[in-house]
Amino acid sequence: MRTVRLRNVSLGEGRAKVIVPITGRAAEEVVAQASELAGHQLDIVEWRVDFFAGALDPDAVLAVAESIVAVLGGRPLLFTFRTKGEGGERAIEPAVYTELNTRLIASGLVDAVDVELFYDAAAGDAVIEAAHEHGVAVVGSNHDFAATPAADEIVRRLVAMQDRGCDVAKMAVMPTGRADVVTLLSATATMATDHADTPVLTMSMSGLGMITRIAGQAFGSCATFAMVGRASAPGQVPVDDLQPILSLVDAHLPA
Repeated sequence: MRTVRLRNVSLGEGRAKVIVPITGRAAEEVVAQASELAGHQLDIVEWRVDFFAGALDPDAVLAVAESIVAVLGGRPLLFTFRTKGEGGERAIEPAVYTELNTRLIASGLVDAVDVELFYDAAAGDAVIEAAHEHGVAVVGSNHDFAATPAADEIVRRLVAMQDRGCDVAKMAVMPTGRADVVTLLSATATMATDHADTPVLTMSMSGLGMITRIAGQAFGSCATFAMVGRASAPGQVPVDDLQPILSLVDAHLPA
């Protein structure tokens, strides 16, 4: 599997990496949340900018991004505007989405950006192109908060992200029963075995899918999302509770 390096963090090899989101609404809250992360063990910080009250103002976002980076202590920053259609806090016009992401990319403040598979194609392609021009990684993503597609459909979407040029392929689904959790894990294993062109990041949401957040590495998922304070999606585990479990899983997997 090709690995993706974000500063000193390598996705696609070794132990599953831990990503913790920042979800503040006011600038002061965003920076306070970023500062609080210094006391916790984690690998990557995700700024869910769609929670931020000034998310549609690129100048305001850039100013806050500078403050976030100043307190992260060198940890990589993933910049994510999750759209309303995929469970985010607000809608955004394609032109604004493109400007917001490309300006953050050009600023040198972010190490990776999230691009949704089913958002406006032209806007997404423009962001991917800008990211690669500036050495910023792209996390392709898709989120289904209603159900879990069939395993072959999950694989199809993840491969589509790879084919589009995304550096990491991510998918989150909602289980309606135990079998859905197995479906997600099966699709993840297929990706890791048959389509290892990029690291894959998958999860089944809610309490029912929690096992995928703590044991995803065993099936080929390169990272997991945890929480400090407010969760950004159903089923996230507090980071301090998660880390010992991840260590246990990693210790018992073959090298």
